[in-house]
Amino acid sequence: MYQFLSNICTPLQSGSTNLYVSVLIIAMLLGFYLLTKGGDILSDHCSNLANSIGVPSVVVGLTIVSVATSAPELFTSISAITSDAQGLIIGNIVGSNIANIGLILGISLIISPINTKNAVSNKQGFVLLVLSLAFTIYLFLNPSKTLGHIPGSFLLLFIFLYLFLITKNALSERKVELSAEKPKLSHENSNTVAVSILMIVLATITLWLGSDTLVFGAKNLALMVGVPQELIGFTLVAIGTSLPELAASISLTKKKEFSMLLGNILGSNLFNIGLVGGAAGIMGPINVSTKYPWIDYLSLIILTTIFVFWLRGKKLAKLNGVILLTIYLITTIVTWYYNS
Repeated sequence: MYQFLSNICTPLQSGSTNLYVSVLIIAMLLGFYLLTKGGDILSDHCSNLANSIGVPSVVVGLTIVSVATSAPELFTSISAITSDAQGLIIGNIVGSNIANIGLILGISLIISPINTKNAVSNKQGFVLLVLSLAFTIYLFLNPSKTLGHIPGSFLLLFIFLYLFLITKNALSERKVELSAEKPKLSHENSNTVAVSILMIVLATITLWLGSDTLVFGAKNLALMVGVPQELIGFTLVAIGTSLPELAASISLTKKKEFSMLLGNILGSNLFNIGLVGGAAGIMGPINVSTKYPWIDYLSLIILTTIFVFWLRGKKLAKLNGVILLTIYLITTIVTWYYNS
């Protein structure tokens, strides 16, 4: 898809600049739309598939929905590597995690207050905080400022181990709950599973098309205006690839599915670092070239610490949402001012 767009738009570069810029903006908007729809479909049908086989909602949020809503970041990162736009990747990962907490949870709290008591295990929050610290400290202290094969392998190993333990624990609890009665997969459930699998495949194709289109527009627009790719990744691309999380979070907030909502945000941030960062590192290495990357890293740590602290049974209200949105806005303004 990227090569197809490149072949179409290359002649425009030597012609009308305004037309070329318009095409790039349209490509980004189309990419955002496809990623949003693909992520939304993937999220819904992964959730339906999990519910059909009886997986608890918080586990669905931590695993199935989190993987589904992290798929845009993963596809975008893969497309960025194959399209020689690696600068988008770190900005996208860090920016998406900041957006998940500051923007998405902030908006969710404006819509409805959330009681975090017994919503998500404290251990899950601790794991996210440790992973975020390790990821940002490594990038900041590494002299080469790169994410390479070895750290990428460790990140992937971590996320696969995390998935295994979460799934194993969920299946053990489910086995205990259903020990008195053996569940049967009805004909209706079989049809639901088949439809969900088909829709997951279609959503994956949509995500691939959307990621290639978005990366094409973002990379070439960054080159034209002379803005670092990491900065585009941190803001425009990060918000675009976080739209599925936003759509899912608003829907879950209205349905009062707070455990799945918080589990989705926490799990998405874990998978963005572990799965997306790990895959990018192995396919890379990925370089960091912004002048002051510590601004983004510090913002991520601050927001993650606040999020983890609030998960310890705190009742969150609109004021908490305003605080998160304010931090997100300040972070965006500061990083644009110093890194552009």
